[in-house]
This record gives sequence, C-alpha cells and structure tokens, in this order.
Amino acid sequence: MPLILRDAPLRSTLVLSRGLGDCSTARRLAALGLREGAEFQLTQKTAGGGRMAQVGQSRVAIGAELSKQLLVEPVS
Repeated sequence: MPLILRDAPLRSTLVLSRGLGDCSTARRLAALGLREGAEFQLTQKTAGGGRMAQVGQSRVAIGAELSKQLLVEPVS
C-alpha cells in the first residue's frame, strides 16, 4: 500500500513507487539515484520537515514540499 514519503517510518527500507513532481524534478531525483523502483532507507527527519535518505552509499536530502509529492512502499 503506497504512502507519502513524509508519512513513512524512519529506518525502514522503502521503494519509490511514484513521483508527482514535474519532469525536471524527476530528472534531478534520478541523477541522485531515486528512480521508480529504487530501494532506499529513510534515515532522518529535518527541522524544516524534510527527510534524509540513504540511497546506496549516498545520502540525499529531500525537501519538505517534495516529501509530500513522493509515493513510497515499505519493503516487506
């Protein structure tokens, strides 16, 4: 069952199921390793409402507004 990234639990492995942003946002996320079907771990919430994600060996900062636009699914 997909949920919004902002509502996903910390320290869980997630799969990006869909991004609701525009094409330039999707390209930027893909360059950072976050593509549809990509597994990552949500590691931290920031003070401003953003999230930090571990994608492979990289850490990616996701802003508060973008975290409301990304749909993820927990990996069982």
